[in-house]
Amino acid sequence: MTSERITVAGVDEYAVDGNRIRFDCAIEAPETVTPRTVPVELTFYDPRTFRFELQANPEVPDVGEYPDLDTDAVASDLDLTVAERDGTLTVETGVLTVEVGLDEWTFRVLDGDETVFEEQRDDPDVFGRPRVGPLGFAQEEINHNPRRVSETATSFGLAPDEKIYGAGEQFVEFDRRGRELDLWHEEPLGTETERAYKNIPFYLSTRGYGLLLDTTNRVRFDFGKRSTASGTMSVDDDTLSFLFFYGPEFRDVLQRYTAVTGRPSRPPKWSFGTWMSRLGYESREELEDVATRLRDERIPSDVLHLDPFWMRDRSSTDLEWDTDQFQDPEGMIENLHAEQFRLSLWEHPHVPVGSDAFEHCVEEGYFVTDGTGAPYVMDNTCQGDYRGAMVDFTDPDAVEWWKDKHRRLLDQGVDVFKTDYGEYVPEDAVFANGQSGKSMHNLYPYLYNKAVYEAVGEVNGPDEALVWGRSAWTGSQRFPMHWGGDPQTSWNGMAAALRGGLSASLSGIAFWSHDIGGFRGTPSDPLYVRWAQFGLLSSNARCHGTTPREPWAFGEEAVEIFREYAEVRYSLLPYIYTYAEVAARTGLPVVRPLVLEYQDDPTVHRLDTQYLLGEDVLVAPVFTDSGERSVYLPDGEWRDYWTDDRYEGGRTVDVDVALADLPLFLRAGSVVPRREPTQSVRAGTPRELELVATLDGGAAEGRFYDADADELVTVELTSDGGTLAVDLGDVSAEQVTIAVDGAEPDMVVVDGDEAVRTDDAPGSGEWRATDEGCVIVG
Repeated sequence: MTSERITVAGVDEYAVDGNRIRFDCAIEAPETVTPRTVPVELTFYDPRTFRFELQANPEVPDVGEYPDLDTDAVASDLDLTVAERDGTLTVETGVLTVEVGLDEWTFRVLDGDETVFEEQRDDPDVFGRPRVGPLGFAQEEINHNPRRVSETATSFGLAPDEKIYGAGEQFVEFDRRGRELDLWHEEPLGTETERAYKNIPFYLSTRGYGLLLDTTNRVRFDFGKRSTASGTMSVDDDTLSFLFFYGPEFRDVLQRYTAVTGRPSRPPKWSFGTWMSRLGYESREELEDVATRLRDERIPSDVLHLDPFWMRDRSSTDLEWDTDQFQDPEGMIENLHAEQFRLSLWEHPHVPVGSDAFEHCVEEGYFVTDGTGAPYVMDNTCQGDYRGAMVDFTDPDAVEWWKDKHRRLLDQGVDVFKTDYGEYVPEDAVFANGQSGKSMHNLYPYLYNKAVYEAVGEVNGPDEALVWGRSAWTGSQRFPMHWGGDPQTSWNGMAAALRGGLSASLSGIAFWSHDIGGFRGTPSDPLYVRWAQFGLLSSNARCHGTTPREPWAFGEEAVEIFREYAEVRYSLLPYIYTYAEVAARTGLPVVRPLVLEYQDDPTVHRLDTQYLLGEDVLVAPVFTDSGERSVYLPDGEWRDYWTDDRYEGGRTVDVDVALADLPLFLRAGSVVPRREPTQSVRAGTPRELELVATLDGGAAEGRFYDADADELVTVELTSDGGTLAVDLGDVSAEQVTIAVDGAEPDMVVVDGDEAVRTDDAPGSGEWRATDEGCVIVG
């Protein structure tokens, strides 16, 4: 097939209608192209957010239902100033200036005199030939004569020092500059290639903006690979539509982006405990032995997971128990709940040929079809080497049938499902909504996870709604949580898992985990320990792999270290749960790359081997068994979590790391809520709460989510050297201990009332505000 490129050349006429401006644009095209104009529309939602849309076939109505974007969430009263001068239309929003060239099409976005985004029309080679194409579309020939639109695209300039992040959970370099990405879900079979489970057509630029392509079709980004001066983006569709979010702070961009694409609900508190899993436990006896051993070893844990063997052989996924291997499932689940364990079950959306479920779906028409009306049957889609077909989640009746299968399991006591796969939709598949795999391939995991997430919420209550999902597209963060697929059991696999998670966190995914130890094969003892330290200080924590991942499989030292870090995790659960609430309210992720909080520090722009847990805890995973770890500390002061040593930021420090050691730092000026670790997560507000305050310049501030009161409480401390003032707020814990580093006061005042020094330890720096149930330890 031959292809021809059509370029937007200029504006024949334009019209302003409130916050929308329509341009009817002339095109530059080969003689074979029908002469016509094409519309480009700008729609402004607030002073920092707008939509840009080119329609190559404006006569065709938009039939897309997804992604479901709520632009009203950012809409505000807006008084645009629109003026034409010297062939340029200028739009002033109060923050941004948008310039559109009329005689010769150009497009530029400015903040004051600084260019934020600009269509690239000035990147020639030495012969004067353009390296990239400007705004336009391509047509391809069909059957030797007719032509159809095959893609829409544009290019944009890249500043010399510009960095690019996001595009989903990508395992390649954290800074996408110099990369070409094909956003089309593929089974990566590891985390070492450009293939990805979670392609999300949203990226962030250090110029201070975020850009979301509003499509479910295949997207291609070139972030400076073809030319270091230019980026390009294209969509396999006849519409190029993107939403532009300006900060310039990344935090502001992410908050508006997630307001439009959806924010997650706060997952249930127990889900932040440790999950224990492998591929897989093959019997009730094996599962219960692991549960018993976890409690005997005093290793905090809350969730046990069953991979495919909970179902009958060659019946995956019919969602029916193998009662030979797992006798009396209801009794088993009841016993697990009595020991404070939740149960997770694995699934995928491909129903195997030969099962009763398959025959039922064929009869009812619940499968994705092959274009002839027959189910699209494929080999090797199910777990194992057998054939199956995919549930059609655009068919409401099929969705209800799928939910009913889950409701029965939930009624038995199952707590959550691991929604595996979702990446296999063929491009020529046909769905009940009339769309093909071309537009549904990337969206399919969104609909799959949505159905299961809703089923859990409908049975167990909305506060318990949860999945453990692998694949994602725009808006998938609405259905937490996600994990990073199948990393190698190697140091590179561990690093890639972190890199992918940091990338996902800048793409809207707020809750993210990974397979502690790697997926395929057996990790070395040191690798397992190091991965456990990292995993237990991620937003969510799960051990998983094709061989045992319980710590006792790696020796007594591994058990001791795992226990220690599991206890650290459980002691920090009030802090982690606080940031879960922050994520639900703001869309900001729990695990954060340093560039999210320290955007103006060029040292962190490519830093992907350490991260922030929330705002105040810096974690530096170790990628060797022992030795020395270099840790970059951003501006400010940082306190070693283990030793209380203080370090000035803005520099790299070298830390000796034996196998049991993980560099962990608290930001000075922070208040971190903790509690005594327990063997399982306790619901509600801790009865005894500890607030770890690290003063910076005599002040510290932090937040605590008080679950009983459903309030996000701000705690503030100030010290003038003599008096320490504590604004505790209305915390419902029975006793609050505030451990203060950096103050030796002569007087302590809590919520306006003077505290007294305890008689039994004069000079110890311990004070008590009895009416507040509060103890302050200096």
